[in-house]
Amino acid sequence: MTSSMSYPVVSPTIILVRRHKLVQHTGGQPIVSSLLQKMGYQVDSMPDGPWRRNPGDILVFRGSPNWYPGTFRHLASLPKAERPPVLLWLSEPLPPPKSSGTRWPIPKLREIAKIVLRDPRATDVYSNYFKLRSLLRNEIVDVLATSTPGRVEFLAERGIHAHYVPLGYSPHTGHDMGLERDIDAIFLGEWRIMRRRRLIAQLQRNGVDVKACGDWGNPEYWGDNRTRLVNRSRIFLNIHRFPGELSGARMILGMANRSLVVSEPMYDPAPFVPGEHFVSASIEDMPKVIQYYLARREEREAIADAGHRFVTQELTMERSIQKLVQLVLEHMRGVSPGDVNLDIPVTVPPADSRSSSPDYL
Repeated sequence: MTSSMSYPVVSPTIILVRRHKLVQHTGGQPIVSSLLQKMGYQVDSMPDGPWRRNPGDILVFRGSPNWYPGTFRHLASLPKAERPPVLLWLSEPLPPPKSSGTRWPIPKLREIAKIVLRDPRATDVYSNYFKLRSLLRNEIVDVLATSTPGRVEFLAERGIHAHYVPLGYSPHTGHDMGLERDIDAIFLGEWRIMRRRRLIAQLQRNGVDVKACGDWGNPEYWGDNRTRLVNRSRIFLNIHRFPGELSGARMILGMANRSLVVSEPMYDPAPFVPGEHFVSASIEDMPKVIQYYLARREEREAIADAGHRFVTQELTMERSIQKLVQLVLEHMRGVSPGDVNLDIPVTVPPADSRSSSPDYL
């Protein structure tokens, strides 16, 4: 980055910014940090707050831009020439694109309260989009990536260019433990969303035995406990926050643990292929679809196996991180000749060297 500061030629240090009020049991030693180190990069982390202004830093944010008020506030206070390169990997929801035919979701009272209070925990589509738009207008974000094709399309409709980088599998997401699958169907996720409560109650009234659970504050639903729970499930349900939304993390979670994912229809499910990696069904059809696959073990396991192979062998976090690094280095080569040594090779570590550490990013 061309800068008014007298920075020497240095190798870049990738700084992983930790979100505001991180729930500790959702992650420990970050797998992203481990992967970057194995690729040959200097890696550090910092809490949300003022940047320490070290030459060669690259700041990396993931999730919602709303989660990092302190760091973004500090960057906005600096002259543009003195800011570090900033990469935002947006993996939280945005409004649906026009071509989806889906209306923007109506925020619930709890979400409205967070919007009014500017609560950094907010993850509604309005907070995510308007904060992102503000950052882009103030030229805070240099490289923008997002994790679903639908979000790329929504941003393109508004003249915003974003790179598509899907969420990827890492070992902490789970693995096939070979356990007896004694739970017919499970939903695991944010349980305070009324749409989900209503639709799961509808499934239960129609004879589907659904175990519904999930709590950000409860360690019972994270780590090894979560892996065992999903491994006991024949079918893993994907019920959206709002219609058509792709939750890549939930799809990967079910497939990583070799449970058959049965999902409401999604506007654009890529990179997942319905009928090959998962089963798509409307809520109205879901009871009979679930009963069909519960009664046909070979068909159920064939799709579950295909989904498991796809996420563990192709849709990996290593590949996503590699693409993100390439994007930010390409940006720096275009705007900062001479300030930072960019000639560090980008390599993906072999499968047997993958860390099993949780990933907070």
